[in-house]
Amino acid sequence: MAEKQEITWDPEADRRIKRSPFLMRRFIRKRIEDRVRSRGRTHVTEADVDESARMYRQYRFK
Repeated sequence: MAEKQEITWDPEADRRIKRSPFLMRRFIRKRIEDRVRSRGRTHVTEADVDESARMYRQYRFK
């Protein structure tokens, strides 16, 4: 079985996630990382956070 590559985060993208509700952070982070990984990438950018914010409007992490 192939190992999952570690996902890294831009500091600004990470800061924005930390502004989301505490109990939702792990869920939000996992969803974003899964989407980035499915695209063959290993780094999360602000654009990825923006895309997730549009998809899940109820989560506020701007």
